[in-house]
Amino acid sequence: MFLLINKPNKITSHDVIAKLRQITGIKKIGHAGTLDPFATGLLVVALSRQSTKELNHLIKLDKTYEATLELGATSDTYDKTGKIKITKKKYTPTLKQIQNILKTFTGQQKQTPPSFSAKKINGQKAYNLARQGKPTNLKPQSILIHNIQLNKYTPNTNQLEITVSCSSGTYIRSLANDIGKQLKCGAYLKKLKRTSIGPFNLKNAIDLNKITKANWKKYTLQRLPPLPQKTKVITFGTFDLLHKGHINFLKSAKQFADELYIIIARDKNVKHIKGKLPTDNEQTRLKNLKELSLTHHVYLGQLNLDYQYRILNRIKPDVIALGYDQKINQKKLQEKLEKYGISPKITKLNAHMPHKFKTSIIKSTH
Repeated sequence: MFLLINKPNKITSHDVIAKLRQITGIKKIGHAGTLDPFATGLLVVALSRQSTKELNHLIKLDKTYEATLELGATSDTYDKTGKIKITKKKYTPTLKQIQNILKTFTGQQKQTPPSFSAKKINGQKAYNLARQGKPTNLKPQSILIHNIQLNKYTPNTNQLEITVSCSSGTYIRSLANDIGKQLKCGAYLKKLKRTSIGPFNLKNAIDLNKITKANWKKYTLQRLPPLPQKTKVITFGTFDLLHKGHINFLKSAKQFADELYIIIARDKNVKHIKGKLPTDNEQTRLKNLKELSLTHHVYLGQLNLDYQYRILNRIKPDVIALGYDQKINQKKLQEKLEKYGISPKITKLNAHMPHKFKTSIIKSTH
């Protein structure tokens, strides 16, 4: 069973769970994504052990938020709950400047989580370290912002209202702070309301204070609605001495589906096939591809080449994108995949300036 709750402000997401335990008498309750205490809006709640097992399907769904930014000031927490500092240099951006800046924040990108967040550093939550004045040094995370809509800008009150459609893991507080930096006037998050999680919408949620022991069952969903299925494209290769040819290939592959999966050849497998080890070891190649921010899904392949098909079976790609010089018998590949019950489209992509951007050529010039 599931409940769509409209969370009020001034309480935590855990407070919502605690209250629902009292009302329903169910101990095993979870939710699909925390909202900060000052934030309001949609909280998808699972009731019972069986339902909480399905939360993994919901947590990674895209989300939509309505946010109000206060310009001309900053906050150490990036929101209104922190220590507010008025920007010394008075500067009021124009509507055109704001529109141009917002455009730069759409797409796949790296975002640094706030220091005052629940991210863990050596087993400790970042906000505990931040409160003690200790450095957090959180690593940037790959996120995707689909769209930012400008709803209202009031220069005389320094308030900017936007709607953000984004991937799971996006911190709207960090986005507010980053927008303030780009506008050169500072900004922090003043209000936040989550309006959707995947197919679930706030308009179908019930206010927490309206739920009672007598009526809670009538608001429950007995099962999840069909969840959006994202198409997947997978590609694999060595990606040694990562260069523009590789990057163009990956960007081209990404255009075939919603999600890009990259499988990196292990060092031992490269040596077995090519007779020598790659210049960059497998961990370096993994790190370089992750830092491109083209996708969350970058993995090392299996040492046993037959197990590569287990990876394909687990991912179940809609498309396999091959490089122009990958010597793979596409017919045999298709036949083997069909034994696993999957039949993705297999396509070969064009090379990007192979006379210049090719690993063997780049190695010869070093």
